Amino acid sequence: MVKTLAAPSKYFQGADILKDLHQYVGFIGEKFIVLSDDIVIEIVRDKIRQGFQDTQASWEYIRFGGESTQAEAQRIVDIAKRDKHDGIIGIGGGKVTDTAKLVADMCGLPVVIIPTAAATDAPCSAMSVIYDEDGTFVVSKRMKKNPDVVLVDTQVIAEAPLRTFIAGVGDAFACYYEARACRSAGSMNYIGGLGTQAAYTIATLCNQALRENAVEAKKAVEGKKSTEALEKTVEAIIYMGGVGFENNGCAIAHGVYNGMTAVIKPFHAMHGEAVAVGTLIQLAAEKIDRAEYDDILGFFREVGLPVCLEDLGVEKVTDQLIMEIAQAGCTVSPNAHKMPFKVTPQVLYDAIQVVQERSR
Repeated sequence: MVKTLAAPSKYFQGADILKDLHQYVGFIGEKFIVLSDDIVIEIVRDKIRQGFQDTQASWEYIRFGGESTQAEAQRIVDIAKRDKHDGIIGIGGGKVTDTAKLVADMCGLPVVIIPTAAATDAPCSAMSVIYDEDGTFVVSKRMKKNPDVVLVDTQVIAEAPLRTFIAGVGDAFACYYEARACRSAGSMNYIGGLGTQAAYTIATLCNQALRENAVEAKKAVEGKKSTEALEKTVEAIIYMGGVGFENNGCAIAHGVYNGMTAVIKPFHAMHGEAVAVGTLIQLAAEKIDRAEYDDILGFFREVGLPVCLEDLGVEKVTDQLIMEIAQAGCTVSPNAHKMPFKVTPQVLYDAIQVVQERSR
């Protein structure tokens, strides 16, 4: 089996670097679509203007429709082709950046990803998650290439809602444990090969960086200041988590998340929040040593991550609901089956019950 490794072409991270935007994206061209939403664009508009000031570049703001669907991507593709843009800049959360990647892939343009919150590990990947109109997961689609530029302004990240940052820690924390499971099982990654030593080392370093810095970084976000702990945690979430998951693979943690979105309606939890609970479910299914489990549970509580279904906003947890999540986790996506043992609905059901009990 071939070993594979993929990553974004360029990665830039630092406080207030959005004010120098053209310096980092000018090589792409001079005419850009800026895909974002009305809330985010008001936060970053002045920085974008400053970033393109005294250059020949122009940008057109396109309002994101709210859901990462195939139809929404096609709408923006039509605008890009009509107005002959040179590149797509996606600024915002996961669904905005997923759509920007899909648009760029569909019309063959370069894409710049600028996350305004460290809420997921998706910005660096060539994956675009597509949902239907009501927010149910449909498919994770692989783009032809990873983003041309990922630009992370850590001052913007520091000023984002604390909940988004904590969710990002939850999403990235799954990276190492899913990588470990996939490596043990010999499962293929998202590029169609086996993970390299470098990929597994990145996933391992991601876990280490989170354990060492996330609690202090949380304090930085509470104070809306970019600190060294925040810089290290943001790099772990966005770069290490992104490159790590794509090149090693996902497992039960994300499989259960996919199942939750299919069963729990409406689904109010953020992606990383649900993945955090999914990680605990995976660890329970693996029957890891109780001391290791409790150590991770303690870290989750210190950071502020959810540790059970009730923490995700589920008001009434029943045995029937747990089985429905377990069944969907096995069927909605292939992730849960990338473990070194056979995963059935009963395996997930039993693991969810363990997590529910231990959370008390």
